[in-house]
Amino acid sequence: MKNFKVLFTENRLTNNAGLVLLGKFCEKLSLKNVIEQHISIERPSNSRYSIADLIMIMIIGVISGTKHVSHLTVIRNDAVIRTLFGWNRFPSNRTVGNLLRLFNQRHCNELFEVEAIVRDKVWSLKWYGRITLDLDSTVKGVYGSQSGAERGYNPKKKGQKSYHPLLCFIAENRECLHNWFRSGSSYTGNGSTEFMKECFAKKPKHVWKTYVRADSGFFSGDLLNFLEQNKAEYLIKVKMKNLKQLLANQSWRKAANKMDIATADFKHKCHKWKTSRRFVAIRKLVELRTEGLLFPMPKYEYFCYVTNCNITPLKAHQNYGKRSTSENWIEWCKNQMYAGNILTQEFWANSAAFQSCIIAYNLMVWMMWLNSKQKSFKEEPNTIRSWLINVPARLIYSGRRWSLKLPKEYIFKERWEYIEESIKSLKTG
Repeated sequence: MKNFKVLFTENRLTNNAGLVLLGKFCEKLSLKNVIEQHISIERPSNSRYSIADLIMIMIIGVISGTKHVSHLTVIRNDAVIRTLFGWNRFPSNRTVGNLLRLFNQRHCNELFEVEAIVRDKVWSLKWYGRITLDLDSTVKGVYGSQSGAERGYNPKKKGQKSYHPLLCFIAENRECLHNWFRSGSSYTGNGSTEFMKECFAKKPKHVWKTYVRADSGFFSGDLLNFLEQNKAEYLIKVKMKNLKQLLANQSWRKAANKMDIATADFKHKCHKWKTSRRFVAIRKLVELRTEGLLFPMPKYEYFCYVTNCNITPLKAHQNYGKRSTSENWIEWCKNQMYAGNILTQEFWANSAAFQSCIIAYNLMVWMMWLNSKQKSFKEEPNTIRSWLINVPARLIYSGRRWSLKLPKEYIFKERWEYIEESIKSLKTG
């Protein structure tokens, strides 16, 4: 390595130049104005910071890579970003926490309204007539005594206090349609019918057909009744005490060209159901035991689903397998957009922070969905952050005009320019 001297003399440098793309996108969606109009937390007229400022700072911070409130220091000390976003003042970590603690359940519901309004604007520009909703829950462990953090289902760290959020994603563009921030003791399917009602209320206006996939935690007669009443298609994994016995008594057919797989298709009425429903199942040969036995004894693995779709059992099994992609999206929200990492001691403050992280995730998804050359994009948040957000630049003021100067050798220059021009041409009304 060559000898060199380190000098701390340069001004107006940033490592997050790509935040201006998100900033312009937020302006097109009038996000800050929508927050100001719908969040009813009242602040004194002489307050230095508004709730809209707080939420925007958190969203932009999360997109840049903020994992905790303390990490907002990166934005606080970024003169370029503060200048371009007009943040002449920036709250301290304690002030951010105090502002978050102003949230209660009503204000969190208002934050949902903000997201719904922005979603309608996005879907007025690009939309699908048929969508797939993937439901799932996740565990977010905590180290402390935060309100609502309780011991419950936690496969990685048994006995650890946690939260147990419930999420719903639109598979076609992988946005998070809805979320519930819940106590760690909540069972997966608790309130699933009410949650689904809210998901349907949030569906974009252009959607005329809905297909729902969910794991066995959502196997509920009430939920199925609601989906049928709303003419939705569904594919939900079955969970019952006597499931193995029920499947063993069915008539099985070998799948074509698959010697180790058999399928079953039957009607069944569970306890308290008013009607029978269609069940489809897969039986996979795992092992053929012969040692010490007069006749070989097969060992099977079973997969069973309840559905109202006109598909074969094998097709249903393959389709359900695609639902596993939503587990990646949940991990992105948790580990790349840090949902559940920004915590205080108050439950509704933590819920507001969780929702802000989900909004940040959706903004990144929407920006790429609306402004990519390709019909769809495959990059995960960390990749988008690395390519388009964490970009070095210098801010110059010359000739009464601000200029943001990026590296001449910037490898994603063409993509940046395309997204920037595309955002300029968006007409959101």
